[in-house]
Amino acid sequence: MKRIVVFILLVGAAACIGQEPDTEYTVHVEGLANDVITVEDITGNAVEFTAVLVKSTGTEIENTWKGRRLTELLSVYNVNPEYITFVAQDGYMITLQTTDLQNAYLCYEMDGEELTLETGGPVRLVITDQPGKLWMSYLKEIKLIGKENALIIHGKTNVTLALTKEDFARFDKKSVEAEYKGEIKVFEGIPLRVLLNQARYEDDAVTIRFVARDGYTVELDFDEVYKNEDILVTEDFNLVMPGYESEYWVKDLAEIKVV
Repeated sequence: MKRIVVFILLVGAAACIGQEPDTEYTVHVEGLANDVITVEDITGNAVEFTAVLVKSTGTEIENTWKGRRLTELLSVYNVNPEYITFVAQDGYMITLQTTDLQNAYLCYEMDGEELTLETGGPVRLVITDQPGKLWMSYLKEIKLIGKENALIIHGKTNVTLALTKEDFARFDKKSVEAEYKGEIKVFEGIPLRVLLNQARYEDDAVTIRFVARDGYTVELDFDEVYKNEDILVTEDFNLVMPGYESEYWVKDLAEIKVV
C-alpha cells in the first residue's frame, strides 16, 4: 500500500494534553458531504475488538478498543469518495485511499477506559490492518475526497497527493507574467515543482500527464516540465504553462500522473 499524504501542518499538540475531554465533542465531515459525527453516533452500535498497533520500530502493542466502523458511519451520506483525509486537532493530516479503510474504526474507549487527550481522544482513528503511524489521535475532521473536488497527483511518486482548493491556501504562491492566446497576463499559483516535490517523485520518472475533468489530456517530458520553475497550478485547478502553446494550458485539472 502506498501511503497518501495531502499536507502536513504541525502545531504543538502538547498544549492540549492534560485538559478534560469535551463531552460534546464532534468530528466534522467535509468535502463530498458536510455534517458532524458526535461521540453519541460512535457509541451507538459500537463494537469491541482487539487490535495490535505496530510501531515503526517493530514494537507491537495489543489493546482492546470500543468504537464504530468508519464505513458504517459514512454510509449515511450516499457518496463514494476515492480518498479520505483525516485531520487532527493540531492540524496534522493524512490521506488514505478508501479501499485501505475497510477495517478502520472511530474509537472512544481503550482497554475499558474512555479515551482522554492523554490517550489520543476523545476520538481516535484505529485501522486494524494498517501501521500504527496511521492510527490518528485527536481526530477532529474527516474530508471526503473525489476527483470532482480535488486534484490528484500520483503515479511514480512515493506518496499520492489529494489536494482540495482549501489545501491550496496553505502553500506559498508565485506570480508569473506570460502570454496566453496572444495576450500578456499575470497568473498566480503554486509552482508545479513544489507539488511534485511534495509528492516525492521517483528518480526514474520519464513522462508527466495532465488530465482535465472532461478527459482532455496533455503529456510531456518530465524533466523538461520539472525544470521550468514558472509552470503553475492555480487555486481553480488551471495549469499555467509559460512558453507553451495554449493547447498545453489545461483547464479544470483533475489529475497529474507521473509515469
